[in-house]
Amino acid sequence: MTRRLLYFLPTFVAFRWLALLLFLLPGHALAAIDVGTLRGELNLSPHVLLLEDRAREFDIERLLRHGEALEWERSRQQTLNFSFSDSAWWLTLRVENDTALPVRRLLELAMPLHDYLDGYVVDQQGEIVREWQTGNRRSFDTRPISHRTFVLPIHVPAGESRQVFLRLDTHDGLYDATPLYLMDDASFLAKAQRELMAFSLYFGALLALLIYNLLLYLATRERPLLHYVAYLGTFFILMFSSRGFAFQYWWPDMPMFNNQMVPLNIGLFAVTLAIFSESYMNLRQHAPRLTRVLYGLAGLCMISALPALFGHYAAVFHLMIPGAILLSCLLLGVAVWRSYSGDTLARIYLVAWSVLLIGITLYFLRVAGVLPYNVVTEYAVQVGSGIEFLLLSLGLAWKINKFKNEKLAAERATLDLQRSLNERLEREVAQRTQELEKANQQLTTLARTDPLTGLLNRRQFQELMEEELQRRRRSGQPLLFSIMDIDDFKLYNDTYGHHAGDEVLVRVSTLLLEHFRRAGDRLFRLGGEEFGLLLDVESLEEGQRALEKFRGALQELSIRHETSSYGVITASFGLVACRGCDAVRDVGTLYRLADHAMYEAKAHHRNRVVTCSHLNTSD
Repeated sequence: MTRRLLYFLPTFVAFRWLALLLFLLPGHALAAIDVGTLRGELNLSPHVLLLEDRAREFDIERLLRHGEALEWERSRQQTLNFSFSDSAWWLTLRVENDTALPVRRLLELAMPLHDYLDGYVVDQQGEIVREWQTGNRRSFDTRPISHRTFVLPIHVPAGESRQVFLRLDTHDGLYDATPLYLMDDASFLAKAQRELMAFSLYFGALLALLIYNLLLYLATRERPLLHYVAYLGTFFILMFSSRGFAFQYWWPDMPMFNNQMVPLNIGLFAVTLAIFSESYMNLRQHAPRLTRVLYGLAGLCMISALPALFGHYAAVFHLMIPGAILLSCLLLGVAVWRSYSGDTLARIYLVAWSVLLIGITLYFLRVAGVLPYNVVTEYAVQVGSGIEFLLLSLGLAWKINKFKNEKLAAERATLDLQRSLNERLEREVAQRTQELEKANQQLTTLARTDPLTGLLNRRQFQELMEEELQRRRRSGQPLLFSIMDIDDFKLYNDTYGHHAGDEVLVRVSTLLLEHFRRAGDRLFRLGGEEFGLLLDVESLEEGQRALEKFRGALQELSIRHETSSYGVITASFGLVACRGCDAVRDVGTLYRLADHAMYEAKAHHRNRVVTCSHLNTSD
């Protein structure tokens, strides 16, 4: 009997592997993706099989047992899009590694607002080797890789294959277009850095426009500027939320609140857009009835967003999408009408709004698979909205300037017989203009320098030192950076008062400016009694001599400090010297090294220079 069983054992094993092979190729034949030689980014959407789970009855165990009997369909989409659907959706693909080394590939679901994502990796024996449960409605720390989108690491041993299953589900039946990519670590890092740079420039530009126009409103009290700031602010938050950055950085432990913010921001955006457009084109005067329709559509969008507070989202967008389309068409039509009437502001508005709509159209055509993925189609919304807000800002400046000129012309005509009063008015206008220019110059100075000492501030430290590190890496020149900390300064403040402490900071800063006057020297106040010194010297010895000379000069000032062991104000220095800066990864590393050396000086009786040099690691 045993011998007969042994005789049939190879046949049994063969049937077992055949069944497993049939499982790994569910429904339609699924060609394996060779990830061993994969370089760059692969769009997975056309390579996956889809299974619609209408009753949400399938789980991974059932798929592993009966996968070959289920109705899998090959995806025909360049970007997966299930739109409004009450079903859950399963995706599967097979990857194989024909090389002699194990590989890791990253699967990215590049839609930050996807509700629920369950992932499973199955080996050749049908065993689950990795699984994840994440999504936009789960805490951010459920993501295996901390990123604004969903990134799943897939490990494939040498000469083996893996089956990947993804289960996509929503809160109440609303799916967003879901780009799906597979890439190696280097490609993902390059993509993430490229996106981060692009979004940093984009959000930085929007924030700069917002702050500038807010300050301009505070200075001029022109109401259209306030409307513009509100409109830009809601758009900024909307884009920051919809791109996944708000959930990653602002409220990672509040998934419910994060999902509520997107539709609510869309409603607020519609309201602020209506208010700004009416103010910008002066529609209340030119078309009062259209203005009421405009506010009615904006109010409909806002009311449509309210069900999101109670967990209903599909209904929100069923109502909001038609309202948003009508609102956009109305604004476009009004802008065209006012442009034909010779309204320059309407023409600017029409160009700005058209650029934004073109950007939105290009992006959604890319999402729908009509246009290819490239830099233009991926960032079309950002480019379009950036140009739009810049044009609108210029239009506001033109409008305010026009009103100002009209007012001045009317005043000249009215006060022609009162020349003395006219001259007084002109002086007041000139004075106000001069004050505005002075205020702008002061704002620029305050943004760069410390108001007490006049030295560069910490923000400038970060920017300038980063540029300097890059330059030194390219040129191979040495870099010498020092952190200086006034000894026992807290005791000084406690003994003599903070006013006396401020006077000491001013005197120390003045002495710094007298001693370090080379073209490449940079002096920063990093906070409190801490200063940063970038020395334009060629060697460590020269840098040490310069610091020792300053240290002696500071002690010779003989600023009385009874609670100090030296009886006068002194300082401790931490000096970092690196050649070519290859050993310093970033500004933070440079700061930590100098700070460590400075604290070492503190530990050795203060009033001395401690050096950290000959760096061989990148920390």
